[in-house]
Formats: sequence, C-alpha cells, structure tokens
Amino acid sequence: MEVLFIVLNDLSYMGDILKVFVEEKVRGATILESEGMAKAVLKNEGLGMLLTGPFASSLPKSIGESKTLFTVIPDAQTVTRVVNAIQHLLSTSKKDTIGFMFTLPVTGIYPLKKRNK
Repeated sequence: MEVLFIVLNDLSYMGDILKVFVEEKVRGATILESEGMAKAVLKNEGLGMLLTGPFASSLPKSIGESKTLFTVIPDAQTVTRVVNAIQHLLSTSKKDTIGFMFTLPVTGIYPLKKRNK
C-alpha cells in the first residue's frame, strides 16, 4: 500500500489526472490548495506585489497557483499504472515545470468516526 502525492503547478491537467484516477479505479483522493516556497518567500519578504505587478511577466510561470493531490493506492501494480499514465499524459506539455510526483509506503489506515454509546 502506497500514498501517491502529486504537486501540480499546471492546473490545466487537473481534470485529465482525475480521469486517470477514475479509469484506474482509484477510489478517492484529497486535493489541497498549495503554495510553493518561491511564492511564499516573495510574499513573506513583502515582495508579493511582484507576483501581480509590472514584474509578473518576468517571473517563472510556475510561481502561480498549485494543488497537491494525494491518494492511497492498495497495490503496487495500480501505483505503477497510475504513475505511468500520468507521466505519459504530462509528457506532451511544452512547459518546463508541470509539477512532480512521489510515493511513500503506508503501513496502516485508521478511520476516524464517532463512537457509538
């Protein structure tokens, strides 16, 4: 069992990635709004106006919005199929930085729910 994380900087691929999940019978994922370090540093240093001001066009496009998806996949074969399908999907992009993926092993899942009295 592994958790697959995808940090996606090019949000135009979001729908296609979710379609891969559905086709590969990945039954659930969590999608978080996320922010890269470069954008956070610019905001923290009081330079956030560079992200929208006259210098915005000179900054790398990857400093925009991003999302982080994660999903637990029970078997290694499905992980391999999903990763390969997403890599194939993103290989057509002309952008230098689309995002990145990584997996971590999952040793247990513990559902949280209300106790019955």
